[in-house]
Amino acid sequence: MRAAALLLAGGLAAAGPAQAEGLEALGFRPLVTEAEREIAVDLRAVSRPENALPDGHPALGQGEIAEVWLTEPTERYGHAVLGDGVEAGGLLVRLADGTSLTLTLPENQVFEDLQPRLADLDGDGREEILVVRSSQGSGGMLTAYGVVDGALRLVAKGPERLTTYRWLNPVGVADFDGDGVLEVAYVETPHIGGVLRILSLQGDRLVQEAEAYGFSNHFIGSRALGLSAVLDADEDGLPEILLPDAGRRALRIMGFVGGALRERAALQLDEQIVGDFRLEDMDGNGLAGVAIPLSDGRELRLYR
Repeated sequence: MRAAALLLAGGLAAAGPAQAEGLEALGFRPLVTEAEREIAVDLRAVSRPENALPDGHPALGQGEIAEVWLTEPTERYGHAVLGDGVEAGGLLVRLADGTSLTLTLPENQVFEDLQPRLADLDGDGREEILVVRSSQGSGGMLTAYGVVDGALRLVAKGPERLTTYRWLNPVGVADFDGDGVLEVAYVETPHIGGVLRILSLQGDRLVQEAEAYGFSNHFIGSRALGLSAVLDADEDGLPEILLPDAGRRALRIMGFVGGALRERAALQLDEQIVGDFRLEDMDGNGLAGVAIPLSDGRELRLYR
């Protein structure tokens, strides 16, 4: 497999030398090859709640919060951007001490998501729960919930700029600009001129710090929400964001340089990006690379 990948690498570089050189400057060796048929996944034994979202997945924590599940399936929103009309109407949190906490949304709201995310946004040692909440009146919005006085509470929310059936898809959480504070990245309206937005927690609001245009990390009807990756490729202390362009026929790598968000590199592709990005050490050198599924059944691998 490794020899076959090396043969394909020359063709890829010849097709777009400027873009390939850009990726190589960040420490990547881009190759297109056959997809892996076996993927190793570390699993934690969990007990799925009876009222869990049928195609949802839990967020697993290591601190006070042990598990977070999307629950209370409902068809009351009707957008079906994730492949069906079933969304979550609530959250279930299992704490490390065995306590379970629940939250139910009002009838005009749903969690239009498949997996919550955990991150300590305020640096207090307790993780917040990040999840996309949509409503009949204001479309999709990034929200943060936390355990407050023994109950689940909304602790922060992002900009309310969208309308009904307009959605956003999270990318990841990291200190992208090196200021010592975690930021959240997401793509707003990934199906119609997606905007990459970087936000940080300020009081009870997630406030925008930077934006860039021309991205898509999802396509309508797909269950795959992970068409992106966060990785400090050049090991300068500032993570890069890897995600597709608006047509999903190019990989763009974004990062902060001199305090500003800009494109660090890009690679044009003959096929569309169609699946979740996978971080793994693909050649055993101790450095995580990125595997990216393509529409022809092969994958783009970025070795490091």
